[in-house]
Amino acid sequence: MSAKVTLSRYGHIALWVARVLVSIPFFIAASLEGLSSPTTLAQMDLVWIPGAPLWLVRVVAGIEGLAALGLILPGLSAAAVTIAALLLLVIQIAALVLDLTAGNIGDLPVKALVLALTLVILWARLRLPGFRATTETTSS
Repeated sequence: MSAKVTLSRYGHIALWVARVLVSIPFFIAASLEGLSSPTTLAQMDLVWIPGAPLWLVRVVAGIEGLAALGLILPGLSAAAVTIAALLLLVIQIAALVLDLTAGNIGDLPVKALVLALTLVILWARLRLPGFRATTETTSS
């Protein structure tokens, strides 16, 4: 017996909304971290920036921006979107660990929501390649 697993039209729309919602804070972070002066960066309430070299801040900003773009560009392959989501997941986990160790939990609900949406995107990409998958089940 074979069961075909497909995502409904509304499922596709929900995943696109999730991809856009995840990309927005990373576009904002990438533009702030990538374009701000060192003085402005020092004044931001970001845990990791004061002790980090400027080149590292710029590299992380570039990765955030490119990965966020990778989530929403419709012509990219499923593998590229999966890699973009994985990169953003790693950045989110690192930021969450740094914030929690510093006691900075003010925007934890927003970060948790973005993390959850990223996990949903990854689940869809890994479990439902191309948002459509066929699974073979056998019954004895």
